[in-house]
Amino acid sequence: MAVMTGEKWRIWAARVAVVVGAAVVVVSLNWLWGYATTDNPKVIEDPLIVRVANAACASMRDEAAAAAVGTSAPMAQRVDAINTQDNAVVELITTMHRMVDPRTLERDQPTDQWLEDWQRLVTARDAYARSLAAGKPVPMVLPVIDGQSLADRLDNVGLNCRVPLVMMEP
Repeated sequence: MAVMTGEKWRIWAARVAVVVGAAVVVVSLNWLWGYATTDNPKVIEDPLIVRVANAACASMRDEAAAAAVGTSAPMAQRVDAINTQDNAVVELITTMHRMVDPRTLERDQPTDQWLEDWQRLVTARDAYARSLAAGKPVPMVLPVIDGQSLADRLDNVGLNCRVPLVMMEP
């Protein structure tokens, strides 16, 4: 049996180190590639969705701000303002569905949830507007979904589309 000399041992150890190092690099790059190409389920990332959503949100914010009235305004004026603001949100939802293919919306996981949450906001605001119109106002209550407030769910999907404050306190 041949005994490895110091020189042969160093050459053998260097070869093993190169193979192990290459394996580590390959595994790391494979992991990074998998991470880079995986949809983050909490963030809207598709460039088309982001572009359309940001434009639709800017329009919605402008319309909501233009329709805003103070809480001391007559009830009918407040109800009209709420309805106008809600129509701006419905237009945002409609624009998203009109401008982005349904398969694209489905592929970027949080998009459908985000659009549903905007509809939930409209539903809550509509109930509040109806109570105002009936002369029996009750506080507006926003739903909590999976332990998270509706506003947080709407605001934290990676878009420049926060719920306007005038819509949170009609």
